[in-house]
Amino acid sequence: MPFAKRIVEPQFLCRRTESDDEGVPFQDLCAISNVALSRTLRQLSDLAKHACSLFQELEHELVSTNRRVWALRDKISRIQETTDALDPKQEAVREYPTLSEFLLGQKNVHLLNRPCPVGSSLRAASAVLQGLMEEKALCNLPSEK
Repeated sequence: MPFAKRIVEPQFLCRRTESDDEGVPFQDLCAISNVALSRTLRQLSDLAKHACSLFQELEHELVSTNRRVWALRDKISRIQETTDALDPKQEAVREYPTLSEFLLGQKNVHLLNRPCPVGSSLRAASAVLQGLMEEKALCNLPSEK
């Protein structure tokens, strides 16, 4: 939700305070209507100023958006001209391997690219496994499958 930049609220047109004319009420209906009319015109002029400001901001946003659109249109036309100038028969097209060929070509777990802590953990686990296998052979326990 966007933040409000302006808050325009109507004001009371004919409300008077006690400080107006030292408490003397308006003498006739004509004076009341003149005050109401002048305050209404002042509020309408303030509203027109706010509307003018809003439309100016909107115009600036539209102009900047128009500039960006024209810049993108120029880039697209340059790319289109470049691709039209290319001859697909003369340009070499790279062949990409299938996923299985790519995975077979990868050597993710190799002795050279394995971190030291992983290598030491692997050696320790291998030693423990070797010890268990030797104990099993010494005890002549039947092997479980």
